[in-house]
Amino acid sequence: MSLLTAAPPEILPFALALVVPRLPKRVGAAIAVAASLATCGWLLLVPDGAHVPVVLFGFDAVLFNVDAYSRLLGATFGLVAAVAVAYTVATDGDRRQAALALAYVGAGMGAALAGDWLSLVVYWELMAVAATVLVWHRTSDRRAGFRYAVYHEVGGLALVAGVLLHYAEAGTFLFGDGVTAGLPALLVALGIGLNAGFLGLHVWIVDTYPTTHVATSVVLAAVTTKVGAYATVRAFPDGHVALTYVGAAMVLFGVTFAVLQTDVRRLLSYHIVSQVGYMVAGFGAGAGLARSGAMVHLVNNILYKSLLFMVAGVLVHRTGRESLKKLDGIGRAMPRTAAVFLVAALSISGLPGFNGFVSKGMVIDGVEATGPTLVWYGLLVGGVGTVISFAKFGYYAFLHRTEGGSGSGRAVSDRDEARGERAPADLDPLELATLGGVAALCVLFGVVPSLLLDVFPPAVVADAKPFSPSQFQKAGAVTAAGLVGFAVLRPLLARIPPAPDLDSVYHPAGRALQTASVGVAGAVEDTTNRAGGVLRRGVRTALAGEPDAPSPPALDRASRTIGLGVLVIALALALLLAVLVL
Repeated sequence: MSLLTAAPPEILPFALALVVPRLPKRVGAAIAVAASLATCGWLLLVPDGAHVPVVLFGFDAVLFNVDAYSRLLGATFGLVAAVAVAYTVATDGDRRQAALALAYVGAGMGAALAGDWLSLVVYWELMAVAATVLVWHRTSDRRAGFRYAVYHEVGGLALVAGVLLHYAEAGTFLFGDGVTAGLPALLVALGIGLNAGFLGLHVWIVDTYPTTHVATSVVLAAVTTKVGAYATVRAFPDGHVALTYVGAAMVLFGVTFAVLQTDVRRLLSYHIVSQVGYMVAGFGAGAGLARSGAMVHLVNNILYKSLLFMVAGVLVHRTGRESLKKLDGIGRAMPRTAAVFLVAALSISGLPGFNGFVSKGMVIDGVEATGPTLVWYGLLVGGVGTVISFAKFGYYAFLHRTEGGSGSGRAVSDRDEARGERAPADLDPLELATLGGVAALCVLFGVVPSLLLDVFPPAVVADAKPFSPSQFQKAGAVTAAGLVGFAVLRPLLARIPPAPDLDSVYHPAGRALQTASVGVAGAVEDTTNRAGGVLRRGVRTALAGEPDAPSPPALDRASRTIGLGVLVIALALALLLAVLVL
């Protein structure tokens, strides 16, 4: 065993999570950024095929498994940890928030490097716990954090049930030829699909990400859905035609709803659904080019989607406005922010010279070669919708000025000017270094794609032709159609309100479930208290003959009842798990 494989790399983010809260804010952040970047380099140096077998809970497991897929994702998460900490400090996040982000990324890194289903499930649940606490730490809607926890516990239970059924059939938790077909595969797909944001299971993304602290949105967008997408290649290494259709549906649904949004982070959240759809379709196609393209697209998406959320966070942090139409052409006051946004927008739209152009082209070509033709058309149409939505984002946020507006993100009145009100400040040095570094990688991987492609065996990416004439033609046609589409639709988009999503059905049902569970919990608590009171009085009388002593001050009833309500839900879900497994 070499020094590089003596321990799994995720121990470093976990260790940093313990250290950072105990150090001065900027000192701890500097150490965390340097160590996270070192972790990224660590994974790039580990030899192919390296693995660390262990015994976990009495079963064979592999905590450190290195191949092209785990190396790319693990190293990217090292970069994410560094960016998350730096951006948290830049946007006035506290030390605890930075520590929680490190723990969350560490759990994601552990899931990426797992070589068996048992350890993956352990890290999967650690991700859910860390993310829930991170969301609750600073959020404008604590109910969204509660829903986040419930969604991911349901998904985790489905994944655990599928893995246990797979173990009953295969006799091992180690990764092999995929999950056993039938009910195990269906349950694993359901559990993975909730994390990845499969259509119908995506509501938690657009419910949670717009309500958290802006730095939390960045790290959430970079990890949870990407681990879910990555897990599909472990569960279905040969692909599955159903996944290609699911991916195409995610692409089309996500861009359609994104175009209709005015809330900046909700728009970006729908694009998470859409972009993960490209990955799912590529992994579902199963061919070498489509699968490797999906993995490269996953890494590229982490970069430009993190950059987009950071831009949105800067806008929200500076102006206090979440609506695109209230930013009032802020580009003149914030040119550096506008320039960084342009890099991210061109990357996600797949224009030549940017990383999305390379990986999106690989996925589309791979699906064209092996996947259904209908899916191929769906991916192309999704590209047009992406251009439309980011043309809308850029136009309203940085260019469009309302009547009487100042171009500074809001209309400044004479009274405001008399009070010394100023236009929002542009990126400060720390923000510029953080956002600019990620933007540089988006360009670098678009101009020199071999930096990512060379991680794969040559035979896997032999059909990749990122700079062939056909790629430029497709990108040009998609971009032109998107820009024309925005020009035509802009008057209509200015009047259309955001369309309702499935949360308009799920949330009332969830509130009914919560009310019922809290009611059951309250009844259980009342019965227990009455029985306990009778028992206490009887014991005192029998043993001491003393009159009833006053009871100790009661705990807050609402807190106890809600806690019992959560327990009731957990017991109900555990019963469902037992039924599925037994």
